[in-house]
Amino acid sequence: MCANRRAWSLAAALLLVGAPAWAQPAKHTPTVPLLIGAGEAEAVIRLGRPDIARREAGGAVWTYRRPSCALFLYLRAQGPDLRVTGAAAGPRRRGQPAPDTNACLAAVAADKR
Repeated sequence: MCANRRAWSLAAALLLVGAPAWAQPAKHTPTVPLLIGAGEAEAVIRLGRPDIARREAGGAVWTYRRPSCALFLYLRAQGPDLRVTGAAAGPRRRGQPAPDTNACLAAVAADKR
């Protein structure tokens, strides 16, 4: 019960002061340079949950699949958190040209799941 009271107190405080900048929706389309250095929570807020999240020693690769492309988000451990270090886009079908990474990123952000 005490934990619930703390959670409600925190929620009320956030309503009064406003949510932190990373918890507010992006006002513009994200690009790779804007995501570099973002933590896991910020990446999920901007892009939604990944379709595939593969952890490896010291990092992770998140995959977002959309009809027009597949976005690969690379994260590396920095302290206790993972931070975005890069991104790449690939075609959904063999033989198709690789899409522009920022265009794929925009498609993922527009269709957050």
